[in-house]
Amino acid sequence: MWSRLREVFARELVVLVDPTNALHARRRKQLTAAVGTVFTLGMAAAMGVAPRNAYDDPLAPRIREAIRLPDLRDQLEQLTETDATFVREARMLRGDTIATLLKRLGIDDPDAQAFIRGNATARGLFALEPGQNVQAEVDQDNLLVSLQANLGGDAQSSRELVIERAGDERAGDAATPAYKARVQSVKNDVHYEMLSGAIAAGGFFKAMDDADVPDDVVAQMISIFSGVIDFHHDITAGDRFRIVYEAGYRDAAFVRNGRVVAVELINHNQLHQALWYAPDGGAQGAQGAYYTFDGRSMKRPFLRSPVEFSRVSSGFGGRNHPLHHNWAQHKGVDFAAPTGTKVMATGDGEVEFVGQQNGYGNIVILRHHSGYATYYAHLSGFAGMQRGQHVSQGQVIGYVGQTGWATGPHLHYEFRVNDVPLNPLAIAALDTPALTGPARQQFLAYSSELLSRINALRTYNVASINN
Repeated sequence: MWSRLREVFARELVVLVDPTNALHARRRKQLTAAVGTVFTLGMAAAMGVAPRNAYDDPLAPRIREAIRLPDLRDQLEQLTETDATFVREARMLRGDTIATLLKRLGIDDPDAQAFIRGNATARGLFALEPGQNVQAEVDQDNLLVSLQANLGGDAQSSRELVIERAGDERAGDAATPAYKARVQSVKNDVHYEMLSGAIAAGGFFKAMDDADVPDDVVAQMISIFSGVIDFHHDITAGDRFRIVYEAGYRDAAFVRNGRVVAVELINHNQLHQALWYAPDGGAQGAQGAYYTFDGRSMKRPFLRSPVEFSRVSSGFGGRNHPLHHNWAQHKGVDFAAPTGTKVMATGDGEVEFVGQQNGYGNIVILRHHSGYATYYAHLSGFAGMQRGQHVSQGQVIGYVGQTGWATGPHLHYEFRVNDVPLNPLAIAALDTPALTGPARQQFLAYSSELLSRINALRTYNVASINN
């Protein structure tokens, strides 16, 4: 019997799976009908055994209650028709006028255009650099509602120009839109950018370009180490640098770079480190400065060079004079540089003399503490210097020239102690005392995070990391 059933089942299965069999379509219909019958009988059985309730029993008692709908008339009366506004953005292009900028923003508003031209604050739009972003809100009639533009600032905060429609001004029966403009300070999002690299045969500045170090950051790096490193002569292939600096962002858009907060330079296998530190977190009245990682101020009494981009064309000591052709004592150092190159005070001091002196030509003499004096000669011009004026280290005091006894544009720089000339390049940098006590503990707590960033650059040898 079981063998007979297996034969029947096998035969019917062959019919179902073989579409070419003459009985295939008939067997599929029969199987579908059988399955449907089974489901129908199952549902009927389930309904038959399910308990009855008030919804199924027509004789069950029912209670009718009226539902009161809320009165929406008060809410409808409070609704007022609002005009749609649209936000648009455009970048300032070279050669742009206010008219062309507003046109790209989709603004057709002669009153707003006239206000921008005539209002002193609103005319700040004319000072925007190409590429700067301008955002405007306009209504459905393409009239200006508001406009914002970044006017600059620093990494920490930006100055933002805001122009807004401020209602209408009436003159008789006529009404014209009124606008107002203001400049407000807005906080930026400050990121710490980290870069590292090695000096190759192309030199220091080529290495900075290869590592995408911004020019303003490079200038800060040179200034930080100007008292101990000559970046034109001391840097050699194989030297390495690691740097952490601030970058300000506003609404995820880059605004500008800020201060270098930590930097490390390995020059001739000698490690130079510096970080920016302001006691008490930069509170009002606290002066920030660069320190070594062990808490010693980086500021030296005198810079090594008064000209940022130059070369030493004549050193200190005996030489054959280029004009008089006789052997004579050269009392200073000559820095060759193009006419007009900025000349900086190498230390804090007071202007003792500004004017002309014999072979020196145009000269500025600064008097410093403890009998020190510095001479800056052959200048093409002065940077507003007056006798008795106080100057700070790094302040521009004049410009390279060829006045006096000079065969070409250069700066003659002298360093004297009690009127005795000394070799400026051989002056030992006087170390400043390290922080001690609570000030040192506060400094070390602050510097630990920045040191960890420098260590990360050492570990991963990255080219660029943004936090």
